[in-house]
Amino acid sequence: MFRPAVGRPAALAGLVALGLAACGPAALGPPLPPPPHPGVLGPSVAAIVQTGVLRVASDLSDPPLAFREGAAPRGFEIDLAGLLAASLGVRLEVQDTPRVLLRTGFSGADLIVSAMRKEEVPGPASESYYTMSQGILWGGNEAPVRDDPLRNVRVAAQGKSPAETLAEQMGAGPILTAYLPAAALAAVSRGEVQAAVADLPVILDYARTHRGLRVSAGPWAEVPLVVGVRPDGPDLLAFVSAAIRELEHTGGLAQLRQRWHL
Repeated sequence: MFRPAVGRPAALAGLVALGLAACGPAALGPPLPPPPHPGVLGPSVAAIVQTGVLRVASDLSDPPLAFREGAAPRGFEIDLAGLLAASLGVRLEVQDTPRVLLRTGFSGADLIVSAMRKEEVPGPASESYYTMSQGILWGGNEAPVRDDPLRNVRVAAQGKSPAETLAEQMGAGPILTAYLPAAALAAVSRGEVQAAVADLPVILDYARTHRGLRVSAGPWAEVPLVVGVRPDGPDLLAFVSAAIRELEHTGGLAQLRQRWHL
């Protein structure tokens, strides 16, 4: 079930060139893995089972991690949340919430699953389910070099983000700042900049739907992403972390990554 939120107002390593064909939205790969069964019990978990709903807040503007396809929420993180709900035998309710609001609190949600680092979560954080890195999107006429690829290159990046920090560290200049990553990537398509820096999954998804662009990837600004758990649910935190560990051990997380081409 999808429900909009109420009141929504560097060290360089090897440079890997990724060839991408424009083929529409990220096609699904393998099917969903089976849900985990961590067997963690407690009052918060029992309350969710009793109500029959796991409420998850997520910013649905971050494909392929979390986005809307028509009225339905989809993406890697939505699939992960669905597996957690299936493990409890309840339905999933996704609350579409802007990222800036996610950092202020849970607002009725049990979990926050929205590409957040531990220091961004307004409460306890689970074990990591994915390691995010930055990538570079290049215009079709650009020829990136292996060493110092952004030195003196006109670059776009979201303002006050890991992407902007990385661009500065790599000697880019001038840097055009954008409010959203999508705007930074669009600046490459329009020829306003030579390249853009953003979360690698976002860049890969964009490059699949826009011809004539190239992507560079490396272990740049890697950070683990975690699930935020409401502060009054230590047993729920234990459940989520145990479920993530089980999915990692059984290959379920790898299957989800393949499913969304991550």
